[in-house]
Amino acid sequence: MSRKVNISVDNLPDTLRGQIHGVESAIDNESLALFTDNKDVRISIENAAHGLRAYSNTFNHYDLWGRFVRSGHKKLPLEEAPKKTIITRKISEKVDGILYDGEIKITPAVVSTRKDGEDVEYLVWPSDREEKVERALIRLASKGKIVKINFKSGIQYAVVFSMNELAQELKAVGQSMPYPAIKESLEALQGSKLSFKYSATDTKNSDIDDSFYESNMNFLSSLHFSGKKGQGGNVKCVACLNAFVHNMIDNLEYKGYYFNSAQELKRGLSRWMMLRLYHLWRYAAPGKTYHFRLLSIMEKYGSIYSTDDITENKLKALRRDMTTTMKDLIEKGAISEYSITNVKDDKTGNIIDYTYEMHPSDQFCDEILTLNKHNKRIEIQGGKRIVENAVLIDEDKIEEIVEK
Repeated sequence: MSRKVNISVDNLPDTLRGQIHGVESAIDNESLALFTDNKDVRISIENAAHGLRAYSNTFNHYDLWGRFVRSGHKKLPLEEAPKKTIITRKISEKVDGILYDGEIKITPAVVSTRKDGEDVEYLVWPSDREEKVERALIRLASKGKIVKINFKSGIQYAVVFSMNELAQELKAVGQSMPYPAIKESLEALQGSKLSFKYSATDTKNSDIDDSFYESNMNFLSSLHFSGKKGQGGNVKCVACLNAFVHNMIDNLEYKGYYFNSAQELKRGLSRWMMLRLYHLWRYAAPGKTYHFRLLSIMEKYGSIYSTDDITENKLKALRRDMTTTMKDLIEKGAISEYSITNVKDDKTGNIIDYTYEMHPSDQFCDEILTLNKHNKRIEIQGGKRIVENAVLIDEDKIEEIVEK
């Protein structure tokens, strides 16, 4: 069982103590207990840095959106800011029978960095570096380093950790970063704004009306540090998760995956693709394959936009990137083989896209089976919790209530 943090108000940074009424850990809170329950999925593997396959959680549709910048500007001095700083992307994902369709907008953070003895302000877009730190942060939360803080202004979930703990999670998967870079990444996540509006359509039941959602929030709601100068890795941190992630934890809208299997991959596209397979390929079994179109998947990843003019050379470059990723997935043991089919223009006969078909490895099928069993158990426990909290009404009182 994961070691869960037991924390009190006195353990929190001074900037928080006067703002809160109390704190609950996964020991006290059932939603967090379910989120951090990984006793069934810690599979032993040989020569692993963690000794056990490192379990973490990934959030439905939220982690499938292209929330991170893959190309172009990632960090610029404020005075060099381009006229257009907000990045807009279309989103379209089907998860568990629900089609999420809409758009997201990413606004960069303004981060102050010490340079040549002076504070210099930069625009920082959330990119691969911030994605690594966010994944490691959720890994810590999944291990039990998460609490529910009852602020005077409302309730928030927060990850409580030291800078060294976060650095160790990154180091364990070959993503070592100096403390200043980790801190800047956290500040970029807290300062970057995510705006989205989308519809959710139940593709299994046409009688249910579409739902519409629109929100503006930061990647992290707030960020707090406490410590002394020169402490470095011993600096304590509290990272409050945004309201969207908070609700997904409460509603069990997350799935488990093996953090080290995905994050040990060196290339960003390979890591993202591995996480995507863990998230969406939940039916993986011998004989069942997974298909995708190259341009569609690269747009979801964020390498291209729907408005881009894809030249022949660009298409070849994208295919080379995906070929390398396929090799990474085979080497990692996620897939056993794959095939590519040309998609041609009906009029010209030119190749305009590619369809990929992947075959899961036996190892990946076993992992998915274990993760699915665990996910089902969490859903059952979560459903039991909802039933237990329900108000029961005697049949002979129903008429009386209706008449009122």
